[in-house]
Amino acid sequence: MATDYLNALGVGSGLDTKQLVTALVDAEVAPKQSSIEKRLADAELQISGLAKLKSSMQTLQTAFATLNDAREFSFTSLSNSNTSALTATLNGGATVNGSQSITVDQLAKPSIMTSSSVADKTANLSAADEIFAFTVNGAQTSITLADGDSLDDLATMINDADNGATARVVEVSSGSFKLFLQADEPGTDNAVTIDDDFLDIGVNEVQTAQNALVTYNGVSISRSSNVITDLVPGVTLNLQNVSLDSANIEVTRDDSAAADAIKNLVTSFNDFSAVMDELTAVGSEGAEGGAFASDPTIRNILTQAKELFFAEGSSAGTNIKRMSDLGVSIDRNGTYQVDETKLASALTNHFDEIKTYFTADTDDQSMYGTSNRGFAGDLLKQMEDYLGFNGLIQTRETSNQGKVADLTDDQKALEAKRAASEERYTRQFTTMNKIISEMNSLKDYLDNQLNNMPFTAKND
Repeated sequence: MATDYLNALGVGSGLDTKQLVTALVDAEVAPKQSSIEKRLADAELQISGLAKLKSSMQTLQTAFATLNDAREFSFTSLSNSNTSALTATLNGGATVNGSQSITVDQLAKPSIMTSSSVADKTANLSAADEIFAFTVNGAQTSITLADGDSLDDLATMINDADNGATARVVEVSSGSFKLFLQADEPGTDNAVTIDDDFLDIGVNEVQTAQNALVTYNGVSISRSSNVITDLVPGVTLNLQNVSLDSANIEVTRDDSAAADAIKNLVTSFNDFSAVMDELTAVGSEGAEGGAFASDPTIRNILTQAKELFFAEGSSAGTNIKRMSDLGVSIDRNGTYQVDETKLASALTNHFDEIKTYFTADTDDQSMYGTSNRGFAGDLLKQMEDYLGFNGLIQTRETSNQGKVADLTDDQKALEAKRAASEERYTRQFTTMNKIISEMNSLKDYLDNQLNNMPFTAKND
């Protein structure tokens, strides 16, 4: 705390000049300071509210994006009667309901060849240049070994070529090494053919390339890989073992999964609505309002989104026109409820209409243009209009960030003004104290002179 040295020495006016300076400066800057603090608090409240609103809107977008594309509306149940022979998994493609019979008759295998044995894998293979060449699927790799190159070197050069085959050196017995050359992919099309051979690899084929053979609904099918994606639509088959017993792959529509997905959307919208209600709540006695209390522009975001639930969809069908046709209603508290019995019935009887209603039978929709997007796409577009470039949310964020920056500058300017005022008032009071001190000294001198004059009352 600063010290008033003139008063501390017992001279001057005797007033607490530091307190007076502080009071005068506070009175001078207080209105501006109060204004800055209030506007800064409002801007920061808006920024915090916008962050919460933006997060809630993005969460709603994420939820509705799960039913935005037609391919995402393929709610499918998959069963496999012989998992030891093959595995079956949904791969995200369009499926066709039905049962398929598949028997694994032969697994696809890659060709594997070995070289003649050498005693030292790091020793020179030949005093003269040797050429080793092989072809995989029409592409030839030719390697020239220089004097001093070893079996290890040859394996490295084959692998560096990265041309459809992999080599490695294996110690097959103590002091005996062989180069193993294996095709990277199975099947006869990927078989390794030796073109120039000084290591007798071509005559040491330990595994012959072969295709996978399966019987598909009674018809023999050949494929170069054990992973097959083009037999059962939307399903990837991974062959495991040859089996006399066929695998029955059954694809069925899963209405319960579709119902859960639609109910999740309703739950997500209720969560979004709750956040909006909190942010736009008007304060009452003893309770503060939300960051956007009585803000009709922000409240309109929820209003427009709710209208989509009641309005006829952009891709409405004959039986499914709006969410109420799926059993969705709103209670007196403004919360959306789902009649599960009505939803199940709609899915059973009008599944394709529901798919169209949500997706407009499109995939990878653009947020530009005027094409029908379906209910999910329409809500995503609505949110994107608010969240996107120059949308309401971005505009508000930019505005509030600008306000904070301006208010920060105003606060710095006010602090500078406070410091200048303190200096000015301190200088004035210091001058005043000095003058009063001089006047007190003169008074003391005059009193002393008068008291020492002859014939004064004290000297009588």
